[in-house]
Amino acid sequence: MATEETTKTTTHKRGSKAAKRTETAVKASKTTKAAKSEKTATKKAKSSTRSRGNGGSRNGGSRGSRGGNGSNRRPSHSAPQSTAPQQDEVLIAPPKYRKGSMRIVPLGGLGEIGRNMNVVEYNGHILLIDCGVLFPEEEQPGVDLILPDFHYIKDRLDKVEALVLTHGHEDHIGGVPYLLKLRPDIPLIGSKLTLAFVEAKCKEHRINPTLVEVKGRDKLKVGPFNLEFVNVTHSIPDALAVFVQTPAGSLIDTGDIKLDQLPLDHRITDLVEFGKLGEKGVDLLMMDSTNAEVPGFVKPETSIGPALDQAFAQATRKIIVASFSSHVHRVQQVVDAAHKYGRKVVFVGRSMVRNMSIAADLGYLRLPEDTVIDLKQAHDVQDDKLVYMCTGSQGEPMAALGRIADGNHRDITINEFDTVILASSLIPGNEHGVYKVINKLVQLGARVVNRDNAAVHVSGHCNEGELLYMYNIVKPKCAMPIHGENRHLVANGLIAVKTGVDPQNVVLAEDGDVVDLYHGKAAVVGSVPCGYVYVDGDSVGELTDEELEKRRILGTEGFVSSFVVVDTDAREVVSGPKIYLNAVAEDESEFDKVRHQIIEQLNDAMMTGTKDTHKLQQIMRRTLGSWVARQLHRKPMIVPVVADIATDVDDAMLIGRD
Repeated sequence: MATEETTKTTTHKRGSKAAKRTETAVKASKTTKAAKSEKTATKKAKSSTRSRGNGGSRNGGSRGSRGGNGSNRRPSHSAPQSTAPQQDEVLIAPPKYRKGSMRIVPLGGLGEIGRNMNVVEYNGHILLIDCGVLFPEEEQPGVDLILPDFHYIKDRLDKVEALVLTHGHEDHIGGVPYLLKLRPDIPLIGSKLTLAFVEAKCKEHRINPTLVEVKGRDKLKVGPFNLEFVNVTHSIPDALAVFVQTPAGSLIDTGDIKLDQLPLDHRITDLVEFGKLGEKGVDLLMMDSTNAEVPGFVKPETSIGPALDQAFAQATRKIIVASFSSHVHRVQQVVDAAHKYGRKVVFVGRSMVRNMSIAADLGYLRLPEDTVIDLKQAHDVQDDKLVYMCTGSQGEPMAALGRIADGNHRDITINEFDTVILASSLIPGNEHGVYKVINKLVQLGARVVNRDNAAVHVSGHCNEGELLYMYNIVKPKCAMPIHGENRHLVANGLIAVKTGVDPQNVVLAEDGDVVDLYHGKAAVVGSVPCGYVYVDGDSVGELTDEELEKRRILGTEGFVSSFVVVDTDAREVVSGPKIYLNAVAEDESEFDKVRHQIIEQLNDAMMTGTKDTHKLQQIMRRTLGSWVARQLHRKPMIVPVVADIATDVDDAMLIGRD
């Protein structure tokens, strides 16, 4: 690795996170030129951090570094508080759109594995690429989904020409219904299977979308955007990359991609077409970064077949296979193995049943006659003749496999000598959840087959060797890594530099960064608010980070309430405080020591003229909270209640006068 190249890839990064990346690159390179590179990065941006608002931090949470940067002035178009992050530190406002440029704003997918969405603008016209969701983690209790922050485009939805969908995974299409609720007639452009999955999802939300079907090598003009589509392989059929050309320049968004030379459907990544586009000239390559740190090449999907065959041959009781509900080719190999060994296949879970039904109807999934049966019919079949195909390969507690492991599934139980196959890789951050499920299954007597002990999974993303091929084939002037945590983005940027991309043209952006492509040069020119939008039951964007913190405290530290009656006219505590505990190990008698402190503090406050019950409640909260933290070493949620007799009497007299 060229040391000079390593340091220069940090040029277009800003803020505290940028500084950290620069520092990392400096340590890796150990050259005197690192200081120069760091100076350049610092000059281009002011360092400060964004606070977590109700959407979280700019890139918020633990899937990678979800922090953000800020600077000297707040943009006039700050998003409403309902979804956008609170701004303790303001953002670097992007300059007014420069005519003759193409502006790219990622609203998700950078610094995280999920909620992928990119906005492409040209002369007032907008093209959207993908609109996915991010699934919540343990520190986001009660949250169903996390959406991209639409506020950047919310007031300009009439300028949106279309939404291009690269493939049918949830992290690329899951947010579509929520976007269409804002404007239902946005045309959705994608392949046959992708649109079928989206259409089914939209119907659940009572939305009839406008669909435009395309396939590889199709060309389409949408407003000022000339689009060309390229076949790519991934862990779902019918995936596409999109080439976008305007008078300002051109870019390629690869979506999720790998260079599988032996896909089950013989639909390989179209390197010939990528080469033609490279010859035509590509100004900016937005390349999938997920496996950028992994050396070598991804094995073909067909390599899983022998491993599944062996697992099926050794199984003596029922088999349960967990995978993503959209991984048609993985399901195909499970169905083929089941048919070979005379087993019936049962699809379990709403999304699995729906997606496989769609895939079969459209011809993407071949189901041998009498091989697939309904869950209700499974009760009439012997265990050693059954294969359950379900969701839950990532340790999701509410997915089918999670409920099976907990013994909460209505129809499926684990018995000794059953075989469970987890046919997927681990998403960063999900390791604990997956191994927790595995341990539960083993404890119940199951034999668990996963990637640790068998070759039952191959990735759907390019490894380092394949990324090198892509950069060498396309030969882009600029590179902007997408779809990955920060470490993946940096690794991808270094690969681009290795292949000859000018380090000054490698843009390591964050969610909300505004990237301008002008005369073949790409650079971050500012940032817009881009927080987390939480879907919590029927509410969208109403849940705040403050409320999430309360949920976390309630779940981990317990609940303490304190009730006291005062007479502010007499300036004394009349009754209490009465202290109530919930999910706190200590007995209420332990709190006798703090009661007199609360009374003293309240009496002192009232003697100095304090009559506001809210202020008295805050005094009680601080007194009780500091005592609990000091004596019990806990931080429970504390809810103080102060009732004022004097106020109640006055109110009663006023009512009597009326």
